[in-house]
Parts: sequence; structure tokens; C-alpha cells
Amino acid sequence: MSLDVLSAAAAEPLPLPAVDYRVRAKAPQGSEIDVAHHEGRLRMDVRNETLIGTMTGLVDLGQSEVIFIVDVPGMDTLAVRTALPPGYSFADAAREGTRAGTDKVAGEACDLWRIDVKAGKPPLDSCITSDGIVLRTSTVIDGKPTVVFEALELARGAQDPARFAVPKGVKVTKLPASMLGLLPGFGR
Repeated sequence: MSLDVLSAAAAEPLPLPAVDYRVRAKAPQGSEIDVAHHEGRLRMDVRNETLIGTMTGLVDLGQSEVIFIVDVPGMDTLAVRTALPPGYSFADAAREGTRAGTDKVAGEACDLWRIDVKAGKPPLDSCITSDGIVLRTSTVIDGKPTVVFEALELARGAQDPARFAVPKGVKVTKLPASMLGLLPGFGR
């Protein structure tokens, strides 16, 4: 086996977002997700039939933390902060993967990456643009290949920095990692 083949299969850091952008995407169980990026921060707005309002995740890529704010009357001044689970498909700054080819999603060229998450869990397969935008992520759930995120539209361009900050008056409480399963659409 040649040295080139061995080095091609070695894990390497995945590209992080290098530009401001906004993506409209679909996820399982009828969920819709709007993802935006600005200067190392992600904003994810999730809507689906089981949520009363919109759940917003504010991710700090450098800290590998997320703050969740749920837009529900009476709870609009509460938020929870927690660490990102290992290998979280959008935002784990420490993630590594191996290149597995190329594809096209929402009219954009992207590189396919295989990401090993942890022992006992199936890997993630993500299609990521050269400027670090995740366009599709899939894995195996209950023995079936499942697309957990797929971009429908992508627009690169400046984003309003205020959208990536916790709104004034919102109290943030730390959520133990063991309770992540309580947040719809966050686990797999």
C-alpha cells in the first residue's frame, strides 16, 4: 500500500465555517432548521410539530457550548447552557474525519466526510463545503440510514451580530450533559 493511500485515510480536522451564511434545511419528523453563522458563532432555529414555539440554539464554536432558548409564552426569559455532545454534526470544533468523496447538495459542491463519534455509535457522514458549511449529515438510526440534516437553500452574506447573542433579560442556567435527551432534535 502506498504512503499516499495511507495518508488519505488518516483523520484530519474538518473545515469550520469561514464565511457568514444562512441555510434553510429539513430534518427528520417534519422539523425545519434555519442555521446561520457569524464570526465563530452559529444560530439554529428549530421548528416542528411537537414544539409549541421555536427552539433557538446559540453555539459558540470556540467554547463547544450551546445555549438553548425556547420561544414559549411564560418561558421567554429562560435559557439553558450545556456542552455540545461529542461529534455534534454542526459545531464540534474538535471534530475530525476522513474524506470520502464529493457530492452536491442544494446546488453547492461539498466534500463528503466520515466522522467517528464514539464507541458504540454509528459514524456521521457529512457533506461540507470548502468554506466549512454543513449541507447534509446522515447516520444510521435504528438500523436504517437516516438523513438528519439537509440544506434546501444556502445564502452566503453578512449576518446581524445581534442574532447570535442571548437577548437582554434572559437568564441562562447550566444544564447537565446527562439531560441533553430532553431537548428535542438535539440527540440522535
